[in-house]
Amino acid sequence: MRFLVTVQPAVRKETCRIALGVGVLTALEIAVYLMIGRFSLPVLLGALLGAAFAVGNFFAMALSVQHAAEKMNGVQLPPEDESGEDGEKEEKPVLSPQSQSARRGMQLSYTGRMLALIGAAAAVHFAPCADLFAFLIPQLFPRIVIFAEGILMKKETQTK
Repeated sequence: MRFLVTVQPAVRKETCRIALGVGVLTALEIAVYLMIGRFSLPVLLGALLGAAFAVGNFFAMALSVQHAAEKMNGVQLPPEDESGEDGEKEEKPVLSPQSQSARRGMQLSYTGRMLALIGAAAAVHFAPCADLFAFLIPQLFPRIVIFAEGILMKKETQTK
């Protein structure tokens, strides 16, 4: 079992992009709390903890994808389900042991990250020094950043 993981440059790059986007959106979240007159120290702490957890969660997901890709390196993937000549679907191909292991690893990573989120949210809920809602909002920020990057990349490719 490996305890030291070499983080690939792509994982570092994407995590930095997500961290930057989450930072900007967290600053916007805090500004909204200020504008509506609901800002407080627990809100600030909740937002900062939520942003840190969101980036950490993304990094853990990226590492699990990297690990699965490393397991699959050099493994021939089975062909996708296709209909036969008579219109009936052929039997699903049996996944290789490496594919099954990679899939289990990804599922385990997802389950672990979701349990960690539930545990962190419960801890924030019972801690009087942090606001739960301010903690939960940044959990949406990585998806927003990824969505915005997709739109910007699409526009970039259309203008070229």
